[in-house]
Amino acid sequence: MIRARLWYGPAGDRLPPERVAQYLRGPLACTLGLRECNLDGAWHSEIQLTAPIKARLFLERGPEVSGEAADLVSRLPASAPPALARRLARCTARLVVSDPAPDTHFSPGVPLSRSVLLPLAFAIDAIVEDTEAGRLSFYAPPAAPRTPLTARIGRILSEISGLMRPRRHPS
Repeated sequence: MIRARLWYGPAGDRLPPERVAQYLRGPLACTLGLRECNLDGAWHSEIQLTAPIKARLFLERGPEVSGEAADLVSRLPASAPPALARRLARCTARLVVSDPAPDTHFSPGVPLSRSVLLPLAFAIDAIVEDTEAGRLSFYAPPAAPRTPLTARIGRILSEISGLMRPRRHPS
């Protein structure tokens, strides 16, 4: 059963599953397997997480993803941030997270699961949809870095000192 979706794109919609697996193995220290599986008559690459969480992830791309993202936008509450609706409307791909086996339940809301899903979402600039809780999580794009106050003061002082240099008078 589908428990979560990570919506992203269009910039990373051609992200190969091997790169996702590499990130999960590297910075997130997950144990996993990568294989091809047949889902509804189509072959997909599947990532099977075995530690620290157990889950199956597979990539979906195509017009149906954009259509479902638009449907999700239409169901957002009026209080949702406008940036969320804009980002969702541009999504062209998603990582689907499901139970690892019929008798095993993956819960995206528990802290251990979130410790994998949220950093992965940040890395691929995705929005996490927890289908069990009906919750969306996303990171706002970083604001432009502010110039530290000390740097601004230093720049102002150098401009002032340039204005205060003694002038040479012709003799």
